[in-house]
Amino acid sequence: MVARRRGFQVIAWGYPSRHGTIQEHAAALDRALTATLCAARGRVHFVTHSLGGLLVRAYLGSVTIPNLGRIVMLAPPNQGTEVADRLREWWPFRVMTGPSGQQLGTGPDGVASRLPLIDGEVGIIAGDRSTNPLFDAWIDGASDGKVGVARTHLPGMTDHLVVRAGHTFLPWRPDVVRQVFAFIERGRFDVRE
Repeated sequence: MVARRRGFQVIAWGYPSRHGTIQEHAAALDRALTATLCAARGRVHFVTHSLGGLLVRAYLGSVTIPNLGRIVMLAPPNQGTEVADRLREWWPFRVMTGPSGQQLGTGPDGVASRLPLIDGEVGIIAGDRSTNPLFDAWIDGASDGKVGVARTHLPGMTDHLVVRAGHTFLPWRPDVVRQVFAFIERGRFDVRE
């Protein structure tokens, strides 16, 4: 794994995204990380994808990490997504995304609008390549097929980068991985790619 080769201790935390709310997942993240974070000697960085960005916002809104490092969010629906607005009442969407998917709306009832902002350095990478013309018709502006580029923004963010990629495979692209480490190590994206 690239992070370990660069000297980072890695905790890859997964969660059953279809079972539970964003707040329930954030509480589970807290239980999973408490002992590890107490023992951490260096800075603690977070790298998230999609819904994971909202989980970390909810988590950091309830805990204080004195050695908090930088946070990189890949394709986060920081302002919700129009796809959830359109599909939230559709039974297959409810089954596929569970309670947390119902929280991804763009309006005041969407959880993204109520989550705390992050007091720290945040870099966001958004994709602008979609292969879903139906979702494209629902999303304002450029998107990765699930989240509009404009909806990834977070007030107070340190840096923002748009890459030519779709939502699902964004984390696996070598250029995105390089940008993640550029931000963690230097606090900014390397736009000279």
